[in-house]
Amino acid sequence: MKASAFFSKRFFPLFWVQFLGAFNDNLFKNALVMLITFRLADTAEEAGLLITLAAGLFILPFFLFSAFAGQLADKYEKTTLIRKIKLSEILIMLLGATALVAQDMMFLFAVLFLMGVQSAFFGPIKYAILPEHLEDHELLDGNGWFSASTFVAILLGTIVGGWVVLTDDGETGMAIGVLIIALLGYVASRFVPTSASGDATLPLQWNILTNTYQELELRKDFPQAFFAVLSISWFWFLGATYLSQMPVLVSDYLSGNDKVVLLFLAVFSIGIALGAWIASQLKTPVRTIKNVQWLVLLLVGISLMILLGNGLLSQVNKTNQLMGVMAFLQHWDYVIILLSMLAISTLGGWFIVPLYTLLQVQTQQHFRSRMVAVNNITNAIFMVLSAVFIMVLYAFELSLITILYGVSLLNLAVAYWYLRRSRVIRERT
Repeated sequence: MKASAFFSKRFFPLFWVQFLGAFNDNLFKNALVMLITFRLADTAEEAGLLITLAAGLFILPFFLFSAFAGQLADKYEKTTLIRKIKLSEILIMLLGATALVAQDMMFLFAVLFLMGVQSAFFGPIKYAILPEHLEDHELLDGNGWFSASTFVAILLGTIVGGWVVLTDDGETGMAIGVLIIALLGYVASRFVPTSASGDATLPLQWNILTNTYQELELRKDFPQAFFAVLSISWFWFLGATYLSQMPVLVSDYLSGNDKVVLLFLAVFSIGIALGAWIASQLKTPVRTIKNVQWLVLLLVGISLMILLGNGLLSQVNKTNQLMGVMAFLQHWDYVIILLSMLAISTLGGWFIVPLYTLLQVQTQQHFRSRMVAVNNITNAIFMVLSAVFIMVLYAFELSLITILYGVSLLNLAVAYWYLRRSRVIRERT
């Protein structure tokens, strides 16, 4: 994307709206996690349970409200909805600021749920509105910037949220911070250009189950877009698996302390951002499934990198004392494992950007928000499946190394499905 297009009114305000929203979500969420871990929970077991509950409360609204949010975004003009959603974020953050200062756990959980609701309503809009503001040849770049900045926002939110809230008067500082960011997001939304008119005749379905079922049925009308949905969701399965097990991987297998865990999280997020940027530099526009068939090579590359990292992981000698970052980086085999993590995340970021573009261009305008909602619902399902997958394998007393070998094999199976399914859809459409 040329600088003139990036800084244009068509894209620049929308970019900041979504970046600030993702940053604020993760800022508040990770501040809550740190408060639970170090101040609000009485035992490690209670902390683990409450953190899991927090993660569930944030993701639950995506199951409950994504379908309805997609309908709203297809029925009404999207920019107006964005401004209303960002205004609601200010109100939610007023509650959040109060909850942070009070350190009331139930109040904090309620605010976290409301933040999930707000994100669930914004999610279908942010990718559906891009094709209305960008030219076809700019769409890949726009998706690349969105994906890259989302993971940078997650990383920054994780670091800042976890650090600030535990300092002296950190709750007050965090309360002020989340409110300021919400205000900035609303200001940015005021500069987003008006989008195309929605489908005013579209009836709103208030029944959550019926609504979700009807939108999932869109997969039959837009097979190429739904192929992109399933492929993107597999990326979220992989990402959720690695991110959830990162602390275990670093502390139990690599003898790294919490700073090394943060280093791995940073490298993982930077890798996805780097991969998204690489994808945005592709010169061939994405218009049909034919343009994304080659992405199967990236899936194979991910499996090879998992095998490389696992091979080294099984040979390292664990020390009795946890190492800091500088001591960790003095071990070449540990550094190679870190670089394999960078490669996995870079390939993943590269993988999803063309698929988001395929999802957009292969869905008609008045159905696009609902199809993005289907994507968000499916992503959430795959992340839950990742958690179930890990819990089941741990229940059989398998090691993390064995689980990651299983993930590598599963990924190769998905690569085979990807190649076969893309050929079938290409022949039928």
